[in-house]
Amino acid sequence: MSKGLQVRVLMVCLALVAGLSALSGRLIYLQWGSADDLSSSNPGRTVKRPLLAQNGYIVDRNEEVIARNNPVTTIIVDKKNLADASVVAAGVAHARAVLHEDWASGSEQRRDRIVSSIRHDILSNRSDEEIVQQHLAFLANILTPHLDEYEHRDDLLAKIGPVKRGARGEQILAKEIPEEIADRIQDSVKENRIQCLRFEKSYRRIYPNPKLAAHVVGLVNYKGEGVAGIEKAMSRYLHGKDGYEITKRDARNLPLGKTSGVIMPPITGRDVQLALDLGLQAIVEEELDAGLAFAESVRGAIVVMKPQTGEVLAMASRPTYDLNKRENVDVAGVNYATQAVYEPGSTFKIIATSAAIECGLANSWTRVFCHDGVCNELKPPVKDYAPFGWLTLEEVLAKSSNIGTYQFAKMVGRERFYDYMEAYGFGKRTGIDLGGEQAGLTSRSTNNREFASKCYGYAVNVTPLQVANAYCAIANGGKLMKPLLVKSVMMPNGQRIETYEPEVIRQVISPETAKMMRRALATVTEPGGTATLGAVPGFGVAGKTGTAWKVIDGGYDKNRKVASFAGMLPVDNPEFVCVVVIDDPRTPNASHGGGTIAAPIFSKVAGRLASAMNLKPTRAVVAPLASQ
Repeated sequence: MSKGLQVRVLMVCLALVAGLSALSGRLIYLQWGSADDLSSSNPGRTVKRPLLAQNGYIVDRNEEVIARNNPVTTIIVDKKNLADASVVAAGVAHARAVLHEDWASGSEQRRDRIVSSIRHDILSNRSDEEIVQQHLAFLANILTPHLDEYEHRDDLLAKIGPVKRGARGEQILAKEIPEEIADRIQDSVKENRIQCLRFEKSYRRIYPNPKLAAHVVGLVNYKGEGVAGIEKAMSRYLHGKDGYEITKRDARNLPLGKTSGVIMPPITGRDVQLALDLGLQAIVEEELDAGLAFAESVRGAIVVMKPQTGEVLAMASRPTYDLNKRENVDVAGVNYATQAVYEPGSTFKIIATSAAIECGLANSWTRVFCHDGVCNELKPPVKDYAPFGWLTLEEVLAKSSNIGTYQFAKMVGRERFYDYMEAYGFGKRTGIDLGGEQAGLTSRSTNNREFASKCYGYAVNVTPLQVANAYCAIANGGKLMKPLLVKSVMMPNGQRIETYEPEVIRQVISPETAKMMRRALATVTEPGGTATLGAVPGFGVAGKTGTAWKVIDGGYDKNRKVASFAGMLPVDNPEFVCVVVIDDPRTPNASHGGGTIAAPIFSKVAGRLASAMNLKPTRAVVAPLASQ
């Protein structure tokens, strides 16, 4: 073959390839192109629409539902079809056909013939504009009684707006209609042969108890994707996989036949079971609200944990919001328990005292000199609220002596104290399954005055959850646990596909030291301690008050405080740890300390929790003396 002939053959081949490629592109365009770009002569096209998946449920430890889905429907009108007399004439014909003498007794085929005849008559004898306007009125009469947002049919017509020949696009008429109402509308639309509406099925996330554990549960966006709380943290399980439906439609966007489609069903998300107990959560939230009202405060938190496993039984934060209404989320969306940091004050004294015991430097009866209320060893001096003189370790905790705590911290040594501070989990996130958790702020300062401040809870920032987790180590024999919020992931049929077990992070102190610390902390709620208002009848309570000045404009304001109490019961084998933090109490009816603001809240919460958990009293309850 000559070179010239080879070139001509090559050119012919290239031309054929180009032509076939163009033809293929055109076929793809016709298959998937927009309805608005198709000519009326096009015999058909395919439309792919998503079928939204349901999110999995969120349930508590007893499988009580926390979050579920409600099927809802959005009604959409195709304005192109709405303005097409040949499409809407069937609906107008049907309105007349039901008055025909043969309608009531006629078969389905007979009724179809009646509608077809009337439709032909309408299209032959009326203008397109007249048909469209009559259909609009007919459509409004059918929809308005079912849709509460439209008081009168004119309101619906105003929503649709002017309908002119050649109109394009879609208009949403109603969003998230409950399934039972949407089904009634859809049945009515089908019966009345209206063909310009589309019913888009989806699901709305519903929270049966919308004010319980709002910050823990979190929110989803309009796509059903988690954006906060457990909804976000466990979204990889909760969020299902959408399916799709492919249908063949004509140039007017109407279905071609009854079986001209393909359906890929959506896959429902997995259910997530939490360690929370909604019954206990309700108690905690009720008492937190009552305590904040008494304290005249708007911010605070309560965390309840099971010390042996690290399970979070309840977690409440204020301010809060309604999960269904979602009002003020930008203001109230911060989870105080995990995202707010504060200086803990005296609840931090467990570090110096437990470290001194663990290092073999002290025991419950070891005495230290607390001066006359002022220790001038450092500048500025370390001060107590009263002159205590000599105190044992138990008395240091019971009286909440800053100077005494500093003496034990000196025994331990600065670097070793910092080691224990970090071993208790301060300065690091706990790893709870919630986004946005704060790590707090600690430092290994070489400044001795700052070291002294740290040992009694200043110059450090913590979260309520960190404090609760540290006290769990005192309660469970010295083990720092990872907070356990999610217990399992389940299939919709209840089959567990993943289980989360308790996780020990490290052994902080020995069981013997932990036992000695519990006995020492029990003196805090006994006569002579700083938290007698934290006592619970029938139980021994171990705990510690915390009162810290707030930093305002770069300095401490002695009139603004954070009051807290961390406690556990029963003393010998605690079933739960409960931490109460009240930010900036303003009430004139009590001093603003941990023993007068937070401890009474703990007492009420712990008493109700003990009853709800069926805990047996460990101490005799002394009945009050009868009045004479």
